[in-house]
Amino acid sequence: MRTLADAPVLDIFDQAFLNDPAAVMRPLRVTTWIVQTPIGGLVIGRAQVQALIGDRRLRSSLPDILRLQGITEGPLFDRLSSSILALEGEEHLRIRRLVNRAFTPRAVGAHRPHMRAVLDELIDPLLPTGRSELMAGLCDHYPIRVMCHVLGVPEQDHEDFASWNRAITWALSFEVGAHLDDVMWGMSQMDSYVSELTADRRRHPREDLVTALVQAREGDDRLTDLEVQTMIASLLFAGYDTTRNQLGLALWLFAQHPDQWTKLADAPDLAGRAVEEVMRFHGAVAVAPRVVAEDLEFEGYHLPAGTIVSLSTASANKDEVAYADPLTFDITVDREPHLTFGGGPHYCLGASLARAEMQEALPGLATAMPDLALDGEPTFRPPFGIFGPESLPVRFTPTR
Repeated sequence: MRTLADAPVLDIFDQAFLNDPAAVMRPLRVTTWIVQTPIGGLVIGRAQVQALIGDRRLRSSLPDILRLQGITEGPLFDRLSSSILALEGEEHLRIRRLVNRAFTPRAVGAHRPHMRAVLDELIDPLLPTGRSELMAGLCDHYPIRVMCHVLGVPEQDHEDFASWNRAITWALSFEVGAHLDDVMWGMSQMDSYVSELTADRRRHPREDLVTALVQAREGDDRLTDLEVQTMIASLLFAGYDTTRNQLGLALWLFAQHPDQWTKLADAPDLAGRAVEEVMRFHGAVAVAPRVVAEDLEFEGYHLPAGTIVSLSTASANKDEVAYADPLTFDITVDREPHLTFGGGPHYCLGASLARAEMQEALPGLATAMPDLALDGEPTFRPPFGIFGPESLPVRFTPTR
């Protein structure tokens, strides 16, 4: 029985890997399904990622990643450790049971007209010039406005939520120590606001998600005020930042594949398949970080409890075992489902909402911005944590 020390070594901080992870992992998958990295094991085989992503012998590694960076206690550690991203077992299932109904495809579908209205409002001022920096002009605003609408946050407060979220984003990175003051400021601002919002909805219910959360029941069970606040903060954080970056990555990809952009404009019914292909080809979240909860023997390896084992959904999404020609970006091909939303108990709660936002945005943009192309070099976030463009300068043929 082998141990992680017997696995091939992959330096995920090496520049060659950072420049092109797919090229580095492709030959490794031929000989191994797991590699050792400076922060633990990384599972790169499609079959193994798919098997382990829902395996209850693994748990969320969010608290462990904070510990690796010297954060072992305090309000940030306590908040993230008690969030739905980190909870396990019955407590995790309890929270999900109470909130699942708000995120079904049917519930999300009711918000699609608002998504289209927000998109139209945001792109109108961008169209006459034929040039735009799409992150600042579109992606920084569209997801937060949709998420705040779903929650019931007044429009005048949307940009405050965006700024708080941008600060909190560092909490899920390997640079949280350098940005701890920003994270704590964002959390403090959001906590104060959400506390007042929750209290208001208990007194004055409305047709919004905050009201649904404060009223959520299953038998005699209901969310506490702290659980409601933590859930709202988690939803705002996840619902804004991941979609912001995923939309940016989608537009970056399409700018490099003009034939696919034209196909989407000509056939808007390809929107669903386009979203899935974007998320397969370049997901904003590339790994599902886990920790071995109990000694694990799996496909010839013994992994002791406490071992950090991240599941590379990015590698699994480009494994030749599951995909023909996986390095080709093609929105017309019917492929195996990607694993970017995770799986098992931690499957992304907001997957239906994220899909709907992307499905509404991409065909509308393809129609409004023909001949999309890069108009300079994009800049990107650090590649660990939630990944996406910081800036995305593009040009297109003006349509107005």
